[in-house]
Amino acid sequence: MVETGNLVLHQNRDYLVRQDEIGNGIHIIMRGMVESTYCGPQGRELMLAMWHSGDFVGAPYVLGDHRHNWSARAVGRVEALHLDQNAIRRLIAQSPGFAVALIECLGFKGETYSTLAQTLGGQKVAERLVLLLVKLCENAVQDANGSIRLGRITQANLARMIGATRQSISLVLCRLQEEGIITTAATTMIVNDLRALRRQLGD
Repeated sequence: MVETGNLVLHQNRDYLVRQDEIGNGIHIIMRGMVESTYCGPQGRELMLAMWHSGDFVGAPYVLGDHRHNWSARAVGRVEALHLDQNAIRRLIAQSPGFAVALIECLGFKGETYSTLAQTLGGQKVAERLVLLLVKLCENAVQDANGSIRLGRITQANLARMIGATRQSISLVLCRLQEEGIITTAATTMIVNDLRALRRQLGD
């Protein structure tokens, strides 16, 4: 697959795809992290998701002349493999396994954005944040002791992802930390008890 695509190095804040531009294939993240963002009519930017090595950006329309509904931007240095539409069509024809994996990834992305839309649908900040953290945990690796390290994530990013203020996010995280459910640092968060976190949704 590497031979089929074009390996590109992106610097911090470089755009892999831009909202409203016509798309051309996908960008598979080989190294680094990419954020998906949406800019509303009033210029307010909302973070949709964070993507890491092994993920790709450029969905949902990976084929056809469709305009991107959101942007994807490098967070730090990012190395990504660009597969244009012609390369994707060739890989689909040559490898049924690639086609199945592509469909599964598109389904996962659709579920991620659907969850985000539900969290913004009238729930309180605490409920939206807990639901987001649970979703992030489901896509992360669990350590042997049962804890889940969510990696590089900030309160500002969490606020942007659920349409809240950083102050409101800080209050909820402080409460969860006091209860021993999570442990937070400057750019790292560890969920110590996923079951207890899920129970917060039923409170």
